[in-house]
Amino acid sequence: MQTLIRRLEQVGLALAGLCICLVMLTVSADALMRYALHAPMQWATDVTSFYLLVGAAYLAISSTFTAGDHININLLHQRMPVRLRAVTDALCALAYLAVFALVGWLAWETAVEALHNREYMPGYIEWPVWLSYLPIPLGTGILCLRLVHHIFMLLTRGQDPHVVQDHGLEGGVE
Repeated sequence: MQTLIRRLEQVGLALAGLCICLVMLTVSADALMRYALHAPMQWATDVTSFYLLVGAAYLAISSTFTAGDHININLLHQRMPVRLRAVTDALCALAYLAVFALVGWLAWETAVEALHNREYMPGYIEWPVWLSYLPIPLGTGILCLRLVHHIFMLLTRGQDPHVVQDHGLEGGVE
């Protein structure tokens, strides 16, 4: 299971990186076209805002969790006994799982509804609305798999060596 999750995270992270590169290229090309040739790319803002930035954020979310690069408050965490730390981490992961499963489910329902209704964003190019929602259930789905595995590891083994927990900080805010 760990191998499957890690591969999904790697694919998600690669796609998120591709989205960031495409944002950079699109914004740069648009600025060049706008100021050098007085011919801006009318579609650049829509693609960047509704597709590429959403993909960059949500497709990287599970890798971000796994690497411990999210917001963390470690004031009491390292002072807890190991078993209590594992249980509180599992409870927090369960809360994350509930929230992100809901976010992913609602985004999936919205995408399916937009596809069914053939919704398009008004603008220079009519982009399909459903496509802008797709990275959300994909990214949160990978995160939910990671969280289920993380909770299992914490409750059965007392730790999850695949997820960075605290970066070795002695209390404080990360």
